[in-house]
Amino acid sequence: MPHRGPYPAVLGGAVACYAALGAVLRLLPHLALGPAMLGLAVGAPALTAVLARPLGGRLGDTLGPRVVVLSGTLAMALAAAPLVFGHPTWLLVASRLGAGAGEGVMMSAAVLWLLRLAGEGRRGRALGHIGLANYGGLTLGPLLTDALGNQPTAVFAAATVLPIAGGLPALALRSPPRPEGSTEEVGARDLVGLTLRPGLGLLLVNIGYVALLSFGTRAAEAHGIGAAWAFIPLFAATVIVMRTAGGGIPDRFGAARTLWVAAPVAAIGLATAGNARLSAVVVAGVIVLAAGQALAVPALGLLALRGVPEARHGAAAGLFFAWFDAGVGLGAPLVGLLAA
Repeated sequence: MPHRGPYPAVLGGAVACYAALGAVLRLLPHLALGPAMLGLAVGAPALTAVLARPLGGRLGDTLGPRVVVLSGTLAMALAAAPLVFGHPTWLLVASRLGAGAGEGVMMSAAVLWLLRLAGEGRRGRALGHIGLANYGGLTLGPLLTDALGNQPTAVFAAATVLPIAGGLPALALRSPPRPEGSTEEVGARDLVGLTLRPGLGLLLVNIGYVALLSFGTRAAEAHGIGAAWAFIPLFAATVIVMRTAGGGIPDRFGAARTLWVAAPVAAIGLATAGNARLSAVVVAGVIVLAAGQALAVPALGLLALRGVPEARHGAAAGLFFAWFDAGVGLGAPLVGLLAA
């Protein structure tokens, strides 16, 4: 992989930022919050991230990803810092909104940085790796919270320090050279059109993950299926393995071919996990669902970048990944209505 030093440094910084989000997410159920406020606190980052991602990508195209990544990590740290001294509900929700905005800006700029470092033949791998950072951080963060004994002051301090640590590599790195061409070659309306269909695909693919995240454990326990607690970690671990070992599949075989296989695989896995009554079969369904989604998302990302000049890749990636937040925000209520 070209630029081996900067690439893992940028990726590692993103993992640290997502670990901060995961640490607080793990703590929230242990705070004295009612059901409605707990739901708001959990979902608040998606409300601001969906708007911040396109902005972060566009700024990355214009200013370079380095300064935008640093701005995003600083915003995340500043959002968490006041909670060290107290966490009334209004401040907690405001902090979560601020963290989502910072993460949205950071993520779009980080994926642009990875895309430029990876080069044309490894863009699918780079798009998958930013999701790898997401799952990795959201797996490590809760472990950190458990290690800290679910103590709010310690967890919020960690959520302040981790984004700063994630931004440190960017201070020592230079932004990669800007590609030739103007950032005005493709207008905002054209970018929305180019990314719309892949973005809708991302929203739909994400609903299976949202269904598992929101209702999988509860449904499994209701049917007496053992090891229900392991479904989410198993999903995350499978995605990490697939994007580590098979991250180059969309680049090698093409985005469309990969998607034609990965999307049905994810659907089969979801149907299996949702209808099986044996633990081993449900576990197999979760693994198949995760494997399909792990490859479908970078394949859709490659399709979103198709036809977009390199000088606008940040804006295009930001628009595309905003559909992930839309999938989370719309998917959970939709699945809940269907379940009801």
